[in-house]
Amino acid sequence: MGPIPPGLAPDGPLVTADWLQHNLADPRVRVLDVRGRHPSSPLPHAKHTEYAAGHIPGAVFVDWEHDFVDGDDPVPVQIAGADAFAARAGELGIGDQDLVVTYDDYYGIFAARMAWAFRYYGADSRVLDGGWTSWAETGRPISTETVVAERRRFNARPRARLRRTLAEVEQARAGGAAFVDARSRHLFLRKRGAANTGHIPGSRCLPYQERVDGATGVWTSPDAIRRLVRDAGIDPDRPPRELIATCGSGVSATVALFSLERIGIHADGVYDKPTEMPVTRSRQERLLRQVVMPRMRQARTGQPESPGRGRSGRRGASSAGRRGCRACARHVRR
Repeated sequence: MGPIPPGLAPDGPLVTADWLQHNLADPRVRVLDVRGRHPSSPLPHAKHTEYAAGHIPGAVFVDWEHDFVDGDDPVPVQIAGADAFAARAGELGIGDQDLVVTYDDYYGIFAARMAWAFRYYGADSRVLDGGWTSWAETGRPISTETVVAERRRFNARPRARLRRTLAEVEQARAGGAAFVDARSRHLFLRKRGAANTGHIPGSRCLPYQERVDGATGVWTSPDAIRRLVRDAGIDPDRPPRELIATCGSGVSATVALFSLERIGIHADGVYDKPTEMPVTRSRQERLLRQVVMPRMRQARTGQPESPGRGRSGRRGASSAGRRGCRACARHVRR
């Protein structure tokens, strides 16, 4: 069977429930159930039991912490290598010409991550707008049948720019790239003594919880995204030349990536290893202190950096970044 014909897969990163229900019988549409829980939950992070109790007809279950993940990488939930990814995709019945549609029930972060992963390896993919919650609550078909997929051949074709390494991030930072941080606002704001708080200087705060309605799974409208992006210090009509999405693990950053895409801003990939080994973090901090911060101060003051001058990273944030931080603070106070 040939590739998905033009017009079958709608433009943009999402599909509606109406579209998916209409195309469920098409063998080229492969549906993945990626329901899961936040890593902080004491309950199982992959919802195998919920899948068995009911899922979209034809959907196969994907464990977001173990399927398509490199188990040998010391950084959690890093995407599997090309060969391992292709083998697992084939086992789940996904071929080169298929359209992958993913869904979850937690702010779209696991569905977006899986859709991004397939996009990274060359497949066409979409996220179901509304996810499982809206599908179930609007009375659409639900199945309890265990899906046994017919093995197919999937060839992984990496699109390197969709997954940014630390070295690439360092180079992008030195070249003036902008960053959007998809973590919660309280994590974006630096709190002395609190682990995993703060952000790359100059980053814009675009929390994933404000891109998707947690109660319904419905993604925020493009008009609302434009307002949120503008409030964060990014002009949607004149976006940065290079923009990279980040978070704490590379998972929720994909929600920011797809949200920006919905308003015509095509971010230059996801920083997929923000929690790399300590030696790597030290290298990043050294780069920010020695290269990025002096350039930001020079851009702000018009004066070259004095030799030996030392400042903290926070003092070096751009004016747009400071506006984003103040906006975050206002939301936290509310």
